[in-house]
Amino acid sequence: MATPDSLRKLRDRLIRLHRTLLDAERAAYERMYGPVRSNNEWLQLVLSHEHFNWLRSFSGLIVRIDTWIASNDAPASEGDALWIEAERITAIDASSTDESRLRYREALDRSAEAAVAHAQIRQMLDRA
Repeated sequence: MATPDSLRKLRDRLIRLHRTLLDAERAAYERMYGPVRSNNEWLQLVLSHEHFNWLRSFSGLIVRIDTWIASNDAPASEGDALWIEAERITAIDASSTDESRLRYREALDRSAEAAVAHAQIRQMLDRA
């Protein structure tokens, strides 16, 4: 069962992973399209450009965890569902043809920092 403390720790690890994935994807984006010139342009790209679609499941999960933690009357079953969602989006399935899963696997292969963050999350999820 997910607790506020365990979800807080998971959230912190997801933020670290998300940040490293964003950094890696920004570098890939800039190789293809040229430099991002401002923080506002960067934010708009992350929110709306198709190149970053696959990362939105991570940011959405982080927001939902924050909301659950902040709520005084959130049902435990919702916390458990958030934990399961984290397991799902960080699962590595070599046979998957889902574009988000493929992009995630490729990003972990390109970024040692992301791979370490991923491993820390999976270790936490697997212990529960």
